[in-house]
Amino acid sequence: MTTTTDRPRPRILDRLTDPLAGRARDRIERAEDKVRAAVQHELDAVGASLRTRAVRIRPSAIAFAGAALLTMIGITLFALAAVVALAEAVPLALAALLVGAGLVLLAAGAAAWGRAMLPTGNPVIPVPSSTHPAEELVHPWVD
Repeated sequence: MTTTTDRPRPRILDRLTDPLAGRARDRIERAEDKVRAAVQHELDAVGASLRTRAVRIRPSAIAFAGAALLTMIGITLFALAAVVALAEAVPLALAALLVGAGLVLLAAGAAAWGRAMLPTGNPVIPVPSSTHPAEELVHPWVD
């Protein structure tokens, strides 16, 4: 058998704070929903922008890839022609070694020049001011 002293009795402060806590919980949930909706809206906008740009630049990307492939084939044929031409004066194996060594030295020189052209100091690139439409949105917590 339980008596009235065994049951916890609601305190008077609980009666005052429960409605306040409920309202605060509701406001926090609404603020979370607004922030979640704003973030989702931003993600959707960025995704749509990326898809639109990808569709617009697809033909150019394919053309550049084709150009890179054809350039590599051309450079290979130039190297082969150099080997064949040099083979008239020296044995074929020596001609291939000389042309290969020359191409490796040319690549090493290009890499050294590229490294020398790297900027020194702070590598931080300044970010330009944004004109993104999301900056015009009203703050999500404004009621």
